[in-house]
Amino acid sequence: MKESFSFCERDLFLPGLRDFETFMRRMEMRMKGLYFGMAFLLALMLSGCGQEKHVEKSEILMDTVVQLSATGEEAEEAVAEGLARLHEIDRVAGEGEDSDAARLAAAAGTGEWVKLSPDVYHILVVSQAYSKKTGGAWDVTTGAATALWAIGRKGEHVPAEAERIEARAHTGWQKLELREDGSARLLEAGMKIDLGGIAKGYAADAVRKIYEAHRVKSGLINLGTSSIYAVGEKPDGTPFRVGIRDPRGADAKAMLAAVPLKDAALSSSGDYERFFEQDGVRYHHIMDPATCAPARSGVTGVAVRVDGGEPDAGLRSDLLATALFIMGYVRGMDFLAGETGTEGLFVDERGEVYATDSIRSQME
Repeated sequence: MKESFSFCERDLFLPGLRDFETFMRRMEMRMKGLYFGMAFLLALMLSGCGQEKHVEKSEILMDTVVQLSATGEEAEEAVAEGLARLHEIDRVAGEGEDSDAARLAAAAGTGEWVKLSPDVYHILVVSQAYSKKTGGAWDVTTGAATALWAIGRKGEHVPAEAERIEARAHTGWQKLELREDGSARLLEAGMKIDLGGIAKGYAADAVRKIYEAHRVKSGLINLGTSSIYAVGEKPDGTPFRVGIRDPRGADAKAMLAAVPLKDAALSSSGDYERFFEQDGVRYHHIMDPATCAPARSGVTGVAVRVDGGEPDAGLRSDLLATALFIMGYVRGMDFLAGETGTEGLFVDERGEVYATDSIRSQME
């Protein structure tokens, strides 16, 4: 082992200055070579880590086009895990035959308690709290009305008054009961839950947690443009800027304004997303629980921004965009005054804009 680096006791004690100088030059060259080799190896090792990547991926999922982007050393893993998580949530919170919503509807009115996935159970816990808080403007049990009108789907139509009365009898958040063991039941036959106005926000929260676990410094979670979550800010150190659609713009690209988004969730709701017109009347997909018909609050569009430091920021922004649309801007602005870390913007039928102070001052 002593001769591994050609450095042996014999070389140390060779007599004569010339031999000694030759020995030292030889050793100096060898040590330089050794240091260079170590430095080169270290450089190779460092080149494989500490490099930030930017990754973007899109999929058709949750009845829309979702796009995840992330910047960081583990961006690829974060995006891959984020998409997998979205698939998982879509399976239980979507409209499939094996979804939690379908299982609840099948057992409605029987008294049977249905064990829910942790995802859907959490969604319903927060949903019920906000149904009470909004005085019923937000109500997840409008599934019967949504199915009746079928807006944006084959068979969309204006139902008869008798059909709407029946749908109202099958609606009411007080008729949805939850137990602490993670189960739920619907008290009347024919009842259905509709998670369309809340599931994407919850999904955005779930992906944000994955991004944080992978130390993503900058990312956008875009779930069909109606629910967006900004993680951090842009790589250049400036906030993301997100456009708010003009409800009566010429097309989907017509923007009313742009607002900054940094570590926050932004959701929008409007009568321009899914609708049909009959006899000059626009019938949109946002159901008023009180009438089981499209909401008529004088509002055409709403956007809600919730600070990422607030619990369930994505979920709250999503459900509040719907609830505030149903409330209208007068009740809605009053409600926002009592919500921490939450701001909103309303557009009425005349095109007038009403917004909380902070978001108004940041509009471009």
